[in-house]
Amino acid sequence: MIKRALAFALALAMIISLAACKGSAEPTSQDPPSNGSAATVAPANETAPEAAPAEIKKVIVAFPTWVGAPPDTGIVQDAMNEILSKVGVEIELQISDPGSFSQNMTLALSSGEQIDVMGSLMANYTSLVTQGYLLDLEKDDLIGTYGKGIVDAVGQEYIDACRVGGILYGLPNNRDMAVGRFCASISTECLEGIGYTPKEALYDRVRITPEEFDEILAKIHDKYPDKETLRVGLVSYMQCNTADFIGGNAFGVLLDYGKTLKVENTFETQEYKDWCKKVYGYNQKGYINPDIATDTTDVYSLLGAGRVAGFLEQGKPGIQMQDVAGSGIPMTVFQMKDDFVSSSAVAGFPWVVPYTTADSVATMKFLNEIYTSEELTNLFVYGIEGKHYIVKDDGLAAYAEGVNAMNVGFSTISWAAPNQFLAHVWEGNSPNLWNELREFNNNAAKSAALGFTFDPTPIATEMTAVQNTYDEYQKSIEYGFVDPETAIPEMNAKMLSAGLQKIIDEKQKQLDEWAALSA
Repeated sequence: MIKRALAFALALAMIISLAACKGSAEPTSQDPPSNGSAATVAPANETAPEAAPAEIKKVIVAFPTWVGAPPDTGIVQDAMNEILSKVGVEIELQISDPGSFSQNMTLALSSGEQIDVMGSLMANYTSLVTQGYLLDLEKDDLIGTYGKGIVDAVGQEYIDACRVGGILYGLPNNRDMAVGRFCASISTECLEGIGYTPKEALYDRVRITPEEFDEILAKIHDKYPDKETLRVGLVSYMQCNTADFIGGNAFGVLLDYGKTLKVENTFETQEYKDWCKKVYGYNQKGYINPDIATDTTDVYSLLGAGRVAGFLEQGKPGIQMQDVAGSGIPMTVFQMKDDFVSSSAVAGFPWVVPYTTADSVATMKFLNEIYTSEELTNLFVYGIEGKHYIVKDDGLAAYAEGVNAMNVGFSTISWAAPNQFLAHVWEGNSPNLWNELREFNNNAAKSAALGFTFDPTPIATEMTAVQNTYDEYQKSIEYGFVDPETAIPEMNAKMLSAGLQKIIDEKQKQLDEWAALSA
């Protein structure tokens, strides 16, 4: 979709100060503000105008975009507040780039700063639950009273998939739940430069084998030695394998698209070893930027500047246009493995209400509006119609005059929005994109554990210790800087000492209990 709305797409954010007014350490659940005197009577044959709420409550909304806060955040925020005033809410958008968001939120929440609504992309939903940072959305019938439109918008089944230990801590996005595994987006100009003509694409993804992909990379590297051939990332293994990452992390997975409910140690699987060997080979051949471990420049900017030929990602209908809009250049998307819906797909990065919310009722009112209002959603995703984007005669959205992917004044990560399906479809995509995404979700392979949500609370200490060990090794191994034959066993041994097997056993225990109840 639009630029840096990597929907992944995608686009922007620069850190707005987290120095928001400090809220109560405990959320409040109070009665909605009065709508005015009940004695007001409309004249005959006229409808009484809706009275303004007696008090406007501030709701601080925090979330990441790919490059930071858009320049026009303030005016978009004002436009959203004009709409929200009818329910007695005024929002303040606090937007960070991906590299800063998780740290910013940890500091804010641990110090008790007011954060009312938070997008958990880049923040790890289950970790937020484990640390006790999130509010039970059903406490005092909060969602039942003030968020009925949310349930209607996404469905009770998807709502229930966000429960952890039976408690509802998050609200799912309306988006693609399936992902096309092992995808790569490559500059079409680079492909033309090596004389490659793509095969016919299905839903804008060209199916090829991994061997064909390696041949393409070799030719691109020879033709364009000054470009970074392929940008990999910290989530590339998760994007490119066939495992179901139970609980959204690599510490115990279901293999082969989650066909069975046996939890395995990822780091002892042949698939992980083969992947790390592949990336090690890419690195040895010079395909990977030697500074990748510290270079935080977003890949769309690198593509637009001609510094990178392509990058690894997940696929879906509309992914090609998402990448074109983000980078500003023609892109071709390849896919090498199957479409898949994992157990944690629905609850991957839900919208949450932190315990530091100043007013849980006002917060839920805002969420109900953003999940149900087309006008609010389009503002949130694309900005102001006529200034940042236009709607063409065919109903598709496009950049406004004088605006392009590299100078858009406002956009966000559209697929991370609460209800992307309310937004206009962006030009270049199929007008039926949202229906295609629904079909994509329905037709993909599905994990046998779909709907299971892992509760990490019993092994919180081990999770922290194992994550710290993984962080110590991950970049060097999964970016291909060290020989995986020796590095993987060393990392695995340290993670087992830190409690990895205990995490795997707890996942298996909870999964078995879930399966027994679901039978």
